[in-house]
Amino acid sequence: MKKIVLNKNQRYWLFQVLGWGSIILVETVNYTFFIVGEFSWDYVGQFAILSVTGILTSHIYKKLFIRSAVFEKTLSTIWVRAFADTFFMTAIMVSVLYGITLYANPNAKIDTQFLISYFGQIMNVARYVVVWIIIYYLYHVLKKHQEIAEQKLLVENLAKTSELELLKSQLNPHFLFNALNSIKALVLIDTEKSREAIIKLSELLRFTLNYEKTPLISISEEINEVVKYLELEKIRFGNRLDVKIDLQAETLDAKIPPAMILTLAENAIKHGITQLPDGGLIEITASANSQNVKIEVSNSGVLKDNQNKGIGLKNTTKRLHSLFGDKSDLVLKRKSDNQVSVTITYPLKYNAHGHQMLSGR
Repeated sequence: MKKIVLNKNQRYWLFQVLGWGSIILVETVNYTFFIVGEFSWDYVGQFAILSVTGILTSHIYKKLFIRSAVFEKTLSTIWVRAFADTFFMTAIMVSVLYGITLYANPNAKIDTQFLISYFGQIMNVARYVVVWIIIYYLYHVLKKHQEIAEQKLLVENLAKTSELELLKSQLNPHFLFNALNSIKALVLIDTEKSREAIIKLSELLRFTLNYEKTPLISISEEINEVVKYLELEKIRFGNRLDVKIDLQAETLDAKIPPAMILTLAENAIKHGITQLPDGGLIEITASANSQNVKIEVSNSGVLKDNQNKGIGLKNTTKRLHSLFGDKSDLVLKRKSDNQVSVTITYPLKYNAHGHQMLSGR
């Protein structure tokens, strides 16, 4: 069976007819059982006229007098306007109904009884008009609130995306020039190793140039690039650089912002290994529990007072907070007398832009 889908205009007229048409049923039951005590088609006809009048009056009034700008004002102003619209719509409807009566009965007298009946009918019709006004105004107030919320979310997302793109653009690999110099020297010593080094460098540069296309990659993909980087650095440092990588199997498919571990490894080389005449060790570990991923990059060296002010760590912290909020953390500390570590922690699962971006184990 084909599903019937109504557009906005069709839904509007459906609710108009059903809403105002309910007057016929409600008032017929009211007069038949509670007021007059018997059924009469005359009453049904009068209520039908009232129903049609309500449909036409509310539609014309909406078109001519209720502008979308009304719903951009404060709530107090909106509901004061709603009260005024209720009064004027009711007055128009009752005036139309009594105008029809006077047209049909030209000899009818406009006396005290007529005026009492007129204002009494205003009170009666106002019950239905106020329901229409409340539903119509409430719909547009909620719609405007939703539009504002969506616009705010869009602006926040654009701002966050722009911030992330800016941060990514600042993650230019400092090792590039050192790697090229090392390869140049290696060409004269070992042609085959220099060729392999050039291939690794080109793959690594391709990664650093393209990683902004995706917000997250698997830790195993990230580590593959980190290994290439450290192998290039070993050309420069030789036996002065030792590397140890220990990853829990559960973390290999977990996601991480691209180039984040690479940035920490680069920071370890820059602030640790290059400062030591005898070189040292860089150790990378990753572990996970049911909620969080924990990655630690440690290096030989001492913690300097200005080390946490570097662009690399600042950008890494901002990227973590932009993606994971307060549930993420970056800690730089002295692990021992001759060892410094940077630890990042973030949720194993999280939602961003309505999508689950981290897979569980």
